[in-house]
Amino acid sequence: MLGFGFTLALGLVGVSPVFGWSSAYGTFYPPTLNSTGYITNSSIGTYGGIYKADTNGPAEGTPYGIYDYCCMPHPRVQEYELPAALTKGHLQGKLVFLEYMQRHQRRTPYNILPGGENEAYHCDNVRPYLYAGPDSKSGIQPLPMYAQTYQDPSNPFTPGVNGTCQYPQITIGGVQDGYQHGKDLWAVYGSKLGLIPRQPNNRVWFRSSESALTQGSAGAVLRGVWPSYNGALPLQQMVSSVDTVNEGYSCSAIGSTLNSLKSTAEWNEHLTVTQPLRSTLGSMLGATSDSWQGTFDHFSDNFQARLCNGYALPCSVTNSSDCVTMKMAEEVFRAGDWEWNYYWRTNPDVVKYIQVVEGLFIGEIVTRLQAVQDGKSSLDYSHTFVHDGDIGPVLGSLGINALRWPAMASNIAFEVWKTNDKQNPFYARVLYCGQPVQTIHGALNWVPLSELISIMSPYVPKDIVSLCG
Repeated sequence: MLGFGFTLALGLVGVSPVFGWSSAYGTFYPPTLNSTGYITNSSIGTYGGIYKADTNGPAEGTPYGIYDYCCMPHPRVQEYELPAALTKGHLQGKLVFLEYMQRHQRRTPYNILPGGENEAYHCDNVRPYLYAGPDSKSGIQPLPMYAQTYQDPSNPFTPGVNGTCQYPQITIGGVQDGYQHGKDLWAVYGSKLGLIPRQPNNRVWFRSSESALTQGSAGAVLRGVWPSYNGALPLQQMVSSVDTVNEGYSCSAIGSTLNSLKSTAEWNEHLTVTQPLRSTLGSMLGATSDSWQGTFDHFSDNFQARLCNGYALPCSVTNSSDCVTMKMAEEVFRAGDWEWNYYWRTNPDVVKYIQVVEGLFIGEIVTRLQAVQDGKSSLDYSHTFVHDGDIGPVLGSLGINALRWPAMASNIAFEVWKTNDKQNPFYARVLYCGQPVQTIHGALNWVPLSELISIMSPYVPKDIVSLCG
């Protein structure tokens, strides 16, 4: 018998006939996503997904668990199910490690329309704090300062949009979503499962990219985890020029591989079938450059940020009746989904592309999982705040069946359970946005930890320096 500190209750919440997933979770896995017909079939709409939220949060899709671009679902105690191997089988087990990674919360767009924005963005209701202090209370304690964006009429240069925001920056809805995200993580992994401590200790570890988006999200989420904590916490970051997330390090193979995968018949077919839409949007919004016409990244980013923060889809600044329709936006979003699935699942060089873009970070995850397997882990809870461009390749390394764009606050939870199985004492479960991820290896609902490590290891480059040329 293992000395576990809690009893695993029988009677799972919200079980549906297939592996206990909620029916809403099917919106994550369009069966025709590999085909460009997914893009052009207007009857698909958003494939059940949500692309709309009020300015204020917390946002929550209905039913909970649905693909919600503005605020993806996450582990939540109302829906959380203990592994069936423990509740319905002969095993006893205890959660001993959580590797959690998430995209930042919702934000303003990166990409301002080249023809100008017809609507102002307002961010006076959120404060991006910016200050530095000593590592001891005995030193000078700084005045808390926050950035507030303004426009000076004497400045002859214009950002192409009026308002009080930076592009991008976390919005008030993103902060409020993040706080709820953290509260829900505590309810599951702290209160229910006893893994996250009541106060931060030396067995928790937090990391972000160099971006204010991930840093601001960390503050909101971790305040939700520990609402009464009064101290400061270190948020680990690498030197930005060699960061292993957010494409921090320089690697010529990233660009050359991307160019290669954009020269295939599949990629060109998706450009051909979307040419009428791209032409219409380009003329309407002044977005005719290669950066806007070569992929759907910029259009998707702009439209998603508007809809996810209480704004309308854009109109031409020279003709207020010439506006983007929801039907147009839905095709843009489907094209974006197709591109992400192509980048990280179906392109002919997918293994190499994941290796050069995200292989080092995947290696860090594997190393922490291996430390648990070897009984040498110094951590119980690791939480990394990153970007869609990090979530996508990690899901690709897991062999996800279909990959829609990893939306705002999308998250992956690697749970490691120690059991009384003498042959394989450590088992893993991988949740994507709160439910077991569906992969070419089956549902990663309960696999020996060694097997999970074997699934991910081929995407860890043996010599990244040589691979990068």
